[in-house]
Amino acid sequence: MIILENVSLNYPISNKNLSLRRSIVNGIFGSNIKNNYIEALRNINLKFDNGIYGLSGANGSGKTSLLKLVAGIFQPSSGKIEISGSISSMIDINFGFNPELTGVDNIEFRLIIEGIKKNQRNNLLEKIKNETELGDYLYLPIKTYSTGMRFRLAFFTSLHIESDILLLDEWIGVADQNLRDKVDQLIFERIAKSKITLIASHNSERLKKICNKIISFEKGEISKIS
Repeated sequence: MIILENVSLNYPISNKNLSLRRSIVNGIFGSNIKNNYIEALRNINLKFDNGIYGLSGANGSGKTSLLKLVAGIFQPSSGKIEISGSISSMIDINFGFNPELTGVDNIEFRLIIEGIKKNQRNNLLEKIKNETELGDYLYLPIKTYSTGMRFRLAFFTSLHIESDILLLDEWIGVADQNLRDKVDQLIFERIAKSKITLIASHNSERLKKICNKIISFEKGEISKIS
């Protein structure tokens, strides 16, 4: 279960070059800009239990900020969040990868961080290596990888981190065309293993097909629940 009570989140703006920063972000956040911070979320009250929930809205509306709060990347500026259950985040699937290490080393390091036991880790490592189809590139530093190669490595690694709560962001639909159908199928299989899934996306039609409920955001506030 996830409960948010009167939750607000503010992003500070540095006083240095404040006028320039204000002009850049004004087009995204509009009236949510105060003297030295942006109101990313304002007085959010939500309760999530079993189900698949879509978070919809334009850039700067607050949907990704909410995911980052639930993931623990940010702490609320005010209000309270209560979470019961383990969390797996696919908000930034490249997070925690070291560009100086090989693909294999990065996979194993990620599995260790997630607390997966050694006997299970060895089996998963071989499975992920095969799924990425990166071959000998897995033994090169990932700083040498193309964007598509990094996506393969990060996606298939993240896919095997199981949890009660799954967080997904817009990237789930941006795989290259050859991978898209396979990625969608695997995402659906991964969602089925979680009790709660939160998906942030601009694509409201896609969300309608996947989700039990959709929460729409506008300028840091909930505009509609359907």
